Amino acid sequence: MITKLEKQVVISTELIDKMISTFFINKLGEKEIKIINSLTDLGKFNFNHKVNLFCDLVHMSSINAAKFKVYTKINNEVVLNDNLLNPSYLKGLNNYFPFLVNTYLLTEDAFSIQQKLTFAINSLIDDVVKLTKVHTEKPEIYYQKKVKNIFSS
Repeated sequence: MITKLEKQVVISTELIDKMISTFFINKLGEKEIKIINSLTDLGKFNFNHKVNLFCDLVHMSSINAAKFKVYTKINNEVVLNDNLLNPSYLKGLNNYFPFLVNTYLLTEDAFSIQQKLTFAINSLIDDVVKLTKVHTEKPEIYYQKKVKNIFSS
């Protein structure tokens, strides 16, 4: 069960990384792309940095930004090969365990903590992939009225 979830995290991370990279290529100037590419080549601009920059550039709700933040923490756990579904780990990470449970579980089901975490993490993965797609394809929709779109010329 854990390896299936870890594989899903890896596949989703690759997809999210590709969408965000394409977004940067399409929306940033040539000079900024060269900087990002050189930082990536030096290993100083990893997935977490891309996600953080993406969240800073694209207007999104604080709950959606929090979903990206929690996703990057989970992705780090997969990369570090730690036990992803260890409840004590998630409870100890600035209340991410309650965030996952409160955001993705509607009722207090009789499931085990591991089953709840598996369901919540799967839901988070699906959510972050969808949010990335929405924000990379039409980011200007999410700007408030009378706010200048920094990507238009």
